[in-house]
Amino acid sequence: MPYLKKPNLHLYYEVHGEGTPIVFIHPPVMGSETYRYQKKLAEQYQLIYIDLIDSGRSSKKTQETTVTDQAKMIHALISKLNLPPVIVCGYSNGGSIAQEFALLYPEQVKGIILIGGFPEVSTTLLGAEFELGIWAAKNKLLNLLSFGLSAAHFRSKHHQREMAHFIKQSDGPTLQKIYEEGKRYVSTDRLNQITAPVLLIYGKQDLVGRPYIKKFYKKLKDLDVALVSGVAHQVPTRRPEQCNAIIDSWIKRKKLG
Repeated sequence: MPYLKKPNLHLYYEVHGEGTPIVFIHPPVMGSETYRYQKKLAEQYQLIYIDLIDSGRSSKKTQETTVTDQAKMIHALISKLNLPPVIVCGYSNGGSIAQEFALLYPEQVKGIILIGGFPEVSTTLLGAEFELGIWAAKNKLLNLLSFGLSAAHFRSKHHQREMAHFIKQSDGPTLQKIYEEGKRYVSTDRLNQITAPVLLIYGKQDLVGRPYIKKFYKKLKDLDVALVSGVAHQVPTRRPEQCNAIIDSWIKRKKLG
């Protein structure tokens, strides 16, 4: 299995297909299983999947838990694979890593896709979700966390079990730090530095992410927004066909492919 190897840290990754590279960045602990239904896009694009720290098949314990740390890990993988400028796609808190990567390495970003993304945690509902994750990690309630996250994202019992299997293996103290750092992260005051085109995708029922659309609108120069019917926050897994079609259409319309 391929790994990006750093001192005391191994990060599992996969590469599928050919063409314009899209790097998929998952939320804390959920791993690249988050994007299992996006693999159909490999018929037209090169998909880069990575299990970030304390997720999936990657190392569980590390001190490198900040959003910036993880953006640098993405950069290390892109450098290892010798990729041209990429499209970064981040879901939920994975979108924070995508934003930070774009801010740190603008020359390596062709486009940015944020699914249920936010530039800061400033609403009561989103803050409560982070606090729940922090509480579960602190109290090592990983079985509970694995059940909640997998059941929320997948209808298939088999796919639920696969995601839950990896979540149960996570390191509680490391995961707690990841959630804490994610809650602290703010890009709002730097969004105007992003020049690459940005696509925001939200479920129409997403009470967590949709309130942040206005913050993006105020700052970003090249922005498109797509709303998906019949789903809340879990667009990649609950409405994968619509999610994939929106991504493909946007890449073609922006001539990024």
